[in-house]
Amino acid sequence: MKQITIWMSAVLLIFAFGNVKAEEVDTSNPFKMLEQIAERMTVRITEERGNIEQNPGFLRQIMVDELLPHSDYQFAARQVLGRNWQRLNGSQQDEFVSVFREYLVTTYARVFTQYDETRHKITFGRAGNYENERRVTVRAQLVEEGGRPPIRLDFQLQRRSPDAPWMAFDLVAEGVSMLNAQRSEVEASLRQNGIDGTIELLRERANKEITLDEDLDVSDFTN
Repeated sequence: MKQITIWMSAVLLIFAFGNVKAEEVDTSNPFKMLEQIAERMTVRITEERGNIEQNPGFLRQIMVDELLPHSDYQFAARQVLGRNWQRLNGSQQDEFVSVFREYLVTTYARVFTQYDETRHKITFGRAGNYENERRVTVRAQLVEEGGRPPIRLDFQLQRRSPDAPWMAFDLVAEGVSMLNAQRSEVEASLRQNGIDGTIELLRERANKEITLDEDLDVSDFTN
């Protein structure tokens, strides 16, 4: 397995890559793309550590800059709604996708409150065949030295055509799919609150304050 020691790679990548632009990520290779994004995140969080400690909400901007361009959140939003998507009018669909996007940004930002570049390292599994595939799984582990057991992460990626860029649409942590968990929650909210109430629920989650002292586990992906 390829191992990236977080604090060391941060220093090396700052000198080797500087501020790498989003368009320089190789979106034609899903395995390489995820490793490049991990490297970029290492650099960015290390550079912005002071801002993050002063204002944890700044993690939202990092997610928008580094992760969102490679996230198929529009597809994920439709999957979360399932058959209910067709029951919405165009305005409701647009509003749901917009709010769901902000909700994802906050969700990932909360996950990264647990990230410490001085103690964590990321390991990626062996790259597989992808040339003739529409969907692939990129396996990784988040390891905390001398701390908790490794967290297994499976990134689900797809491309809409052979020439389209690879984009992530789901994260499975320790066997728990974020997309499936969100679908279950949204379906329950739709039954109780309807689409307008569900949109407001996601908006509340998206606007939730981000703090660095959160003690998250996998179940917190939907809270």
